[in-house]
Amino acid sequence: MKKTLPSLILFLALVVPATAQQDIGLTMAGGGFLTVLYGQDCGPVSCQPMVGSVVGVGTSRNIMHFSAPSTLYVIAFGTPGPCVSVPGFGNSLLLSNVFVLDVGLTSAPPFVPLPCQQGSAGTTLTIPANAPTGFVFRLQSMGVSPSTGAFAFGPAIEATTI
Repeated sequence: MKKTLPSLILFLALVVPATAQQDIGLTMAGGGFLTVLYGQDCGPVSCQPMVGSVVGVGTSRNIMHFSAPSTLYVIAFGTPGPCVSVPGFGNSLLLSNVFVLDVGLTSAPPFVPLPCQQGSAGTTLTIPANAPTGFVFRLQSMGVSPSTGAFAFGPAIEATTI
């Protein structure tokens, strides 16, 4: 009996498809002279990470999360992982070796009008100066869907250190 519940949870995580939510977003500023944003504030989320920029060691990038206003969010950093459905969460987790960068509440209205009417929150990712070059990492966030009120993962952004 002790192994039954964990086995059932693992089984459900691997075979139950995640409910698609399109109103959880994540962007990463590209840095440099041009304002380039990688990721999306609203739109379909797939099991493929979005392409991010290369990030120089010793540099920082601004990360923005978008989900329902005044609700819990988590922004995480990790290595590339498989597409894992988590029961009770929309979309899928695409990270392994997860490290939480930021957790809190998204902004409340008034906010900049976005297509999905979300609140936002942000943090800064700083790559240490002694980080190895060629290290592939992903960023992904989780928040509350404005349309369903359920927790969901946002898109993953994959980048490489240089």
